[in-house]
Amino acid sequence: MKINEYFKKQYLTVGNTYDNYIFRNCPNDFLISAEEFLSKSTNGVKPCNIKIGRVEQEKIERVLLNCEHFWQETTIASYYITTLIMAELFKGIDEKQYLSLQSQLQNFKENDFKQIMQNYLGDCFMPFDVAEQSKKLGRKIELNIFLFNMDDLALQQAINTFVSCREPYSVKIFTNNERLTTYYDERGNLIQSPHDYINIDVKKFITIENNMQKEM
Repeated sequence: MKINEYFKKQYLTVGNTYDNYIFRNCPNDFLISAEEFLSKSTNGVKPCNIKIGRVEQEKIERVLLNCEHFWQETTIASYYITTLIMAELFKGIDEKQYLSLQSQLQNFKENDFKQIMQNYLGDCFMPFDVAEQSKKLGRKIELNIFLFNMDDLALQQAINTFVSCREPYSVKIFTNNERLTTYYDERGNLIQSPHDYINIDVKKFITIENNMQKEM
């Protein structure tokens, strides 16, 4: 697989984007390459990268089965996504905070719902906290989210909130699906292109070498 050089420089280099983007129809090989390219801090910007595949989705869905109603599912899914992002923000900067957040994420892996609820009530971050904490740390950031066959509604709504809230950092969502599971955020707002994000079909910028077909 070959990636268009302009695309690579513009979208797969940390610190080169300022808007929000949804990249769809990403082959798995492309997702892996994009994650690698966007793992390095450049232009004075720290990447906060999270990846959600079927394994992660199934673990969270087991947790959500404990919820008593739809809004609790929405709340816990949002808590999980935000904790993932905040852990990446503190990684390599504040070890104490990072380890605390990793401990909270471990509760999700273990389906410890009682502890999850205690953590949520005691110390839960919101999307605007990501911007506030990055400012306090003196670090510019961008948020890159890689979705491998992810189709959970609550998780997608939580992710979409980071697009709709329009915080002062670029949000880039990469999915190997034709479209997102939903375009609503957790508050019921519809995210729309081009107002909230720029929609890009990755197939137009890659060459599948084994098929000898170039799509431009």
